[in-house]
Amino acid sequence: MWKELIGQSYAINTLQQAAKDSLQTANGNTTSSFSQSWLITGPPGSGRSTAAKLFAAALQCENSGCGECSICKSVLNNSHPDVKTISPSGMTYGVDEVKALMQNSAWIPAMGQWSIFILEDADRLTTIAANALLKSIEEPARNTMWILCAPSSQDVISTIRSRCRQVNLRMPPFDEIAELLKTRDGVDAAMAKFSAAAAMGHVGRAKLLATNEELREVRRQILQLPFELTDLPSCFKAAAELFETTTAEAERETEALDLDEQEQLLESYGAGATGLSKTKMQRMSASAMKELTREQKSRNKRIARDRLDLALVEISAFYRDVLVVQAGAQLELFHEQHRGSIEQMAADSTTQATIKRLEAVAEARSLLPSEASPLLVIEAMMIQLARA
Repeated sequence: MWKELIGQSYAINTLQQAAKDSLQTANGNTTSSFSQSWLITGPPGSGRSTAAKLFAAALQCENSGCGECSICKSVLNNSHPDVKTISPSGMTYGVDEVKALMQNSAWIPAMGQWSIFILEDADRLTTIAANALLKSIEEPARNTMWILCAPSSQDVISTIRSRCRQVNLRMPPFDEIAELLKTRDGVDAAMAKFSAAAAMGHVGRAKLLATNEELREVRRQILQLPFELTDLPSCFKAAAELFETTTAEAERETEALDLDEQEQLLESYGAGATGLSKTKMQRMSASAMKELTREQKSRNKRIARDRLDLALVEISAFYRDVLVVQAGAQLELFHEQHRGSIEQMAADSTTQATIKRLEAVAEARSLLPSEASPLLVIEAMMIQLARA
């Protein structure tokens, strides 16, 4: 089952050994290498969540992760009762959210050896929430396992970082991503190679690019923006286009999920039941529906900003390619199919200008999680790109 985690042989060996050690721990023996609190780090798309889920399956499996038994399959299918994957409902994890999670962590496993909590995007823990979680991370319940995921260890407060055993993932090699797309998803060789490079090591996005023509068109439009920044009006126009494109992409992603959650809520209040009028059902569910709508808006806002950040990563990678050409470095371009345009921009500007543009994109990305208006942040960035 570990073949899904490509290019991570060292991490795989570490997690497999820990799963074997956990059997001794569960039987009352202790091993110096075992821990009940883990921090898995790595760049976006490297497979942090995949690694966490595979590790959880190996921990629950009597054979340390065979990938074939019902236990492994239930974990990988998100149906195991003792493995909970948590992601922030909004931009960050709040302290109330963490306190509720801590209460649940004290439960005895229903059927497995461990109660496992996978905390995605642990870098989005507020300081107060992280401090609240610290006690559970430092002294977990006897059968509780914590697996935190974050881009880097520096994104997690030092007190939590120091109490977790860390596993760092690297960016998967492009050729291994391409091979996975061919063997697992049936993508032809040319498209697999293009998607692997275009996704910049992000395995999930590589699959989407390979199978979604609409997404490839969105990416093409984003990469065209640097060439349209000729004056102030064009900067505002480019910012608006980028904001609208990423917002629409996020809305398409969340629309079906929102509707499904709303239908499930109404069903829980008796929607469709005999003798219950629609008006009465709506009145009974009004408060819960209001709370669900609030949570959905918060989640959708986070997803929209994530999509905008991903677009900025594309633009940053484009300017990185320009800098590679300007420096004459013998490195593979992320956007090889746009080499002509990249070489033209490299000839028309200087390395200093390209570095300033990379800094402008980095600054915009750092501001996105704040309360600043995303559109204003992007407008300011576009102006800086043009002035450079």
